[in-house]
Amino acid sequence: MLSYGLHGHYLGSYASDFSSGVLRRTPLFDVIVTDPPYGVREASLRVNKDIKNSQYSLSEQFLELLNFAAGTLVVGGRLVYFLPVIRDLYSDSSLPQHPALSLKYNCQQTLTRKSARRLLVMVKTRECSEGDAAFVTGDDTSHGQYREVYFSKT
Repeated sequence: MLSYGLHGHYLGSYASDFSSGVLRRTPLFDVIVTDPPYGVREASLRVNKDIKNSQYSLSEQFLELLNFAAGTLVVGGRLVYFLPVIRDLYSDSSLPQHPALSLKYNCQQTLTRKSARRLLVMVKTRECSEGDAAFVTGDDTSHGQYREVYFSKT
């Protein structure tokens, strides 16, 4: 930040597991930048004090991320994140969506012959309405089963 002359504008950072519900769902942030774990080394687990830890699919993680961002970004705020995908299975319809967020940028970074990650930038266009929730319209196999396909022999 020093090299860009922005150090006077930096307030700090916050690290959290957004599935734990620590923050109120009120517009707080101008931007959320994240590179969530893909579950390649170890399968991701949802940590819940009321029940045993359970498997946590990538699809669930990204849907929760979009729901969190829609509730905590100010209108005009941005969500920036990487989405791992299997290149042969990827299509734009497999991207997570939310009624209060619109996709601004979608760039691919190739990782291996069969995998990539997409840098996605979404902008909050309106406040959330009752019942708004993240969703995927197409087949989410390209990221929803990333770990399984990543380790398959084909």
